Amino acid sequence: MKNLFLICFVLMLGVITTAYTTVETNTTTNEVVENADFASCTAKYNLSETCQSFISRCCKGSIHSEFPSEFLDSKINTVKKGSSAKHKKAWKLLNDNRFKK
Repeated sequence: MKNLFLICFVLMLGVITTAYTTVETNTTTNEVVENADFASCTAKYNLSETCQSFISRCCKGSIHSEFPSEFLDSKINTVKKGSSAKHKKAWKLLNDNRFKK
C-alpha cells in the first residue's frame, strides 16, 4: 500500500511539473515572456548574444550561405540597431522561420 501511494505521488508530481508554465521578464524591454524556454530562440530576447552563438544554437546551417559573415562576431543588438542594408538583411535572417531548427 505504501508503494502504491509513493507511485501515485510521483506520477502526480510529474503531471504538475510538466503543466507548469515558465514566466520570466525580459530585462531589455521589461516584457513578460511566457514559456521562456521556447522564447530563448527568438532574436529579440537574445540581444546580448553574438550572432554566431545564436545561429549555432537556434538556426540551421544553411543560414551561413546568406548571412553576412562580417556580423558573426557582433552582438545581435548591434545588428538590430544598424541601419545599412546588410544589418537589415542579417536581422531578417535571424528571425526567418526557414532557418529555425
